[in-house]
Amino acid sequence: MGLTSISFLAADLTSPAFNRELLWPVERQEEVGLTLLEVKELEREIEAVIERYASEIASGFIAESPNKLRKIVRHYRAHLGMEAAEAPSCNAPWRSAVVETDGSVRPCFFHPAFGNVNENTLEDVVNGADALAFRSQLDVESNPTCRRCVCSLRLP
Repeated sequence: MGLTSISFLAADLTSPAFNRELLWPVERQEEVGLTLLEVKELEREIEAVIERYASEIASGFIAESPNKLRKIVRHYRAHLGMEAAEAPSCNAPWRSAVVETDGSVRPCFFHPAFGNVNENTLEDVVNGADALAFRSQLDVESNPTCRRCVCSLRLP
């Protein structure tokens, strides 16, 4: 296929990201999420990928480290209440922004917008009072949205 890399993420079950106007109800979260038996099977599959494709992980073709791949399993366990949710190592709100099709600007896909490029320049939005206040108050480790985040990106 000519791919230069491949990446894996857990399904986002609990945020209004990706143009969802509302949070999914519990029934939809359960439908998309995994059962305990499925989590156990996923864990076996991920361990097999880590072993079988070690060279692809080492080369960066598989973007996630073994620990990040294992975090996918932990995400589903946390959703089932089997362990505490764990925030990723994240710096996205300080290094990037997401511009939605309607012009809304978010600090990442998972947090609410703090401005709109149809009303101000992108520079004014990301450096504006709302954005600065959001970033100054954000503690990734304790923020409930961050703790359930599926993103594994950490920008240089």
